[in-house]
Amino acid sequence: MQEFELIRSIFQASVMANTEGRGDILQGIGDDCAQVQVPEGQTLVFSMDTMVEGRHFPYDADPVDIGYRAVATCVSDLAAMGAKPAFFTLALTMPESDPQWLAGFAEGMAELAEPIGLLLVGGDTTKGPLTITLQVHGYVEQAMTRLRSHAQVGDDIYVTGTLGDAAAAVPVVTGELQVSAERYEYFYERYWRPSPRLIAGMALKRVVHSMMDISDGLAQDLQHILRASKVGAYVDYAKLPVSDELAQWRPESAYALALTGGDDYELCFTAPPSAREEIQLILQTLHLPCARIGEITDSEELIVDGYDGELSGWQHF
Repeated sequence: MQEFELIRSIFQASVMANTEGRGDILQGIGDDCAQVQVPEGQTLVFSMDTMVEGRHFPYDADPVDIGYRAVATCVSDLAAMGAKPAFFTLALTMPESDPQWLAGFAEGMAELAEPIGLLLVGGDTTKGPLTITLQVHGYVEQAMTRLRSHAQVGDDIYVTGTLGDAAAAVPVVTGELQVSAERYEYFYERYWRPSPRLIAGMALKRVVHSMMDISDGLAQDLQHILRASKVGAYVDYAKLPVSDELAQWRPESAYALALTGGDDYELCFTAPPSAREEIQLILQTLHLPCARIGEITDSEELIVDGYDGELSGWQHF
């Protein structure tokens, strides 16, 4: 199947490419470029993410899972900006033309993209080792953009959800470690089906100073905030949120995985103590667990009380 046949048969016919009723999409798939009109009073934010077979996901993984996770990892960046998802482009490198694989991949992407209003508007396909690159775009009010560089001394540090499950899941999903069926199902879902905190990001942007998603491990990602804001942080190791499943399965390493493991795609944010009550109300309304784990300091270093190991996370090279 040739490139343009692939585009027409798999992607152009997909619900993800249906621009009907979308005034911001002037031209989607089918021309040399997509064309959009950014809504008045909004700014366009965008992020790119690449996944390589054998590096970011196992060989012979289910294409439905790959499609879902590819969208989720990118959309998590929009959540960190408090942005509303708008559209995305896809660059897909494949060793061979495989309509059945593509149909599963498109199904997985649509599983997440369709409910959040994220449309596919263009991209490229080529032959080579399986590599997936998505560029995701969203809209946010300029005055409400929350950057890594805006953390302030005295801010509380929070994380949403629980941490460490996805890192613990890696040997499970790769088949290196055999576990019970129940445990396999839980950790399989935690790795392949992360939940980008879009609604939380859009709600929290009104009260936080800085925010980012946790993709490479809490310690490593928090240090991005510290460097950008020229501040330090004190974190209480014992306050890191871990799931009951992880604590029961890996009690000796659960907190270390929560601190340095990657692929959680939760939010880490800082906010003034005066916002505690409002943050609690927002997260209770969303039924989203959230832990206050420390505070921003003027030391320009990260101190994790109760932990004496390395503070590195996922290494891309």
